[in-house]
Amino acid sequence: MRVLVVRTSALGDVVLTTPFLRDLANHVGGPVEVLTSPPYAILLDGLPFVSRVWSFDPERGIGVMARALAEAGPFDLAVDLQNKARTLALLLRLPAKERRRLVKRKGLGGAIGSLFGGGPVLHEAPAAALYYETLADRGVSPSSLRPQVAVHPDARAAAEKVLARARGAPIVGLAPGARWPMKKWTPEGFAQVGAALQAEGAEILLVGGPHDRAEIDRILGMLPRPALGETTALGLADLAAFLAGIDLLVSVDSGPAHLAQAVGTPVVSLFGPTSYRRWGPAEGMGGVVALPMACSPCTNYGKGSCAFGDRACMEALPPDTVVEVAAAALRAGRAEGGRAAAEEAARHLLDLAEVVARMERPWKMGRGA
Repeated sequence: MRVLVVRTSALGDVVLTTPFLRDLANHVGGPVEVLTSPPYAILLDGLPFVSRVWSFDPERGIGVMARALAEAGPFDLAVDLQNKARTLALLLRLPAKERRRLVKRKGLGGAIGSLFGGGPVLHEAPAAALYYETLADRGVSPSSLRPQVAVHPDARAAAEKVLARARGAPIVGLAPGARWPMKKWTPEGFAQVGAALQAEGAEILLVGGPHDRAEIDRILGMLPRPALGETTALGLADLAAFLAGIDLLVSVDSGPAHLAQAVGTPVVSLFGPTSYRRWGPAEGMGGVVALPMACSPCTNYGKGSCAFGDRACMEALPPDTVVEVAAAALRAGRAEGGRAAAEEAARHLLDLAEVVARMERPWKMGRGA
């Protein structure tokens, strides 16, 4: 059975398709094909449940892409997990016996929101679980929502040479960057976490891309001793390899947090404006530090600005809590660090509620609780 799955962006979303791809391949009895954007192709190429990765280049045009797919032969099933106008146009041109597409929101308004952005905030289920709704009537269901990507041997070897400088000390990645400023924590907060973990003997790796350069430089300048390194010049294959070699990642809601889990590295995720139920760590892969504020979550992806003008959900996150959750994960070791982080984060829920109660505005605990 020949199956094509389409998901073109973004990094975290593409990584989160992999549980669905894995279970779909098991369901149909063989690996599936995937269409994604060129930067993400290398993360899927080499997975045992993916037979071919097609690169989607919108500059070539929908018609050219559709013809290239058609020349390789018809599909029994084509599934569009992106559900944007251009991927829907591509889906309709494919020679496929059956076509399915992801519809995250019901009704006319929801359909328009799915195609063009916007719509109500989703806060009920993990994003990875939503993909299964496209084929729920065919019995495709999740065996595990843990993501998975390929780590290529050359990239792994290069990363190991750098990380060996830690001389056996635990390595903690700090990932301050996010596509949307609403989701970012303060560089000062990350620096406090890094300094505290360095004092306990850990080495620090700053994780991000070229667009995170300014924030990473600020954090590096505030650490009491030099970091092990940083990843701003690396491609995704090398970034995945570095994440596979560290013991823990502390991150806001961003692609690296999902990528770390996909290579087996536990995470401590910092949430505010977006839904930790939708975008937080898979079971057993990490803990969430989030203030239980009535206005959170307020956005699906982090676009826009804070309605109150202060981003208190992120600005007021206490570094001491993040340190304690991270330390618990490190004590448990890489294999069990995710569960330990989740348990330690749960123990701090009352403390975080007290932070909210002390705010000047009359907040009440709401959806984030």
